[in-house]
Amino acid sequence: MKVLDMCTGSGCIIISILHNVEGVKGYAVDISKQAVNVAKENAKLNEVPVLFERSDLFEMVTEKFDVIVSNPPYIPTDVIPQLMPEVQVFEPVEALDGKEDGLYFYRKIVEQSRDYLNPGGYLMFEIGYDQGKDVSEMMTDAGFSDVCVKKDLAGNDRVVTGML
Repeated sequence: MKVLDMCTGSGCIIISILHNVEGVKGYAVDISKQAVNVAKENAKLNEVPVLFERSDLFEMVTEKFDVIVSNPPYIPTDVIPQLMPEVQVFEPVEALDGKEDGLYFYRKIVEQSRDYLNPGGYLMFEIGYDQGKDVSEMMTDAGFSDVCVKKDLAGNDRVVTGML
């Protein structure tokens, strides 16, 4: 199985997948050179092979995948100044800013992912607690089936999945 982690950041999602699931080839992209370097180091520390590439979303992606996972920036721009200081200080703004309504990157990934998923492939997003309805509608409108929203341990919407 081939898995792509879009907007990988520190690489924690793809590294966790490869660490816990056998028979997976992992690929990951991020627009930030610094994030890619951190992710490479984290993969090395966890002894998992991941192919990392600096890419503006799918710009440098040339293959098809069975699964695309993503935790893209999803905080609306005007909410960022209200975040806890430790988030504002330690997280790069580009890792947080989902543009005006927080859904910019979901839209882009949903519309472009169809070209990079194998038939029967899955698209899986981490979402903000209040974005489940919007992201699931986006995916359904784009032709994904079996779209569902999963809750986290606190009972908040946290993941949206769908099959192509």
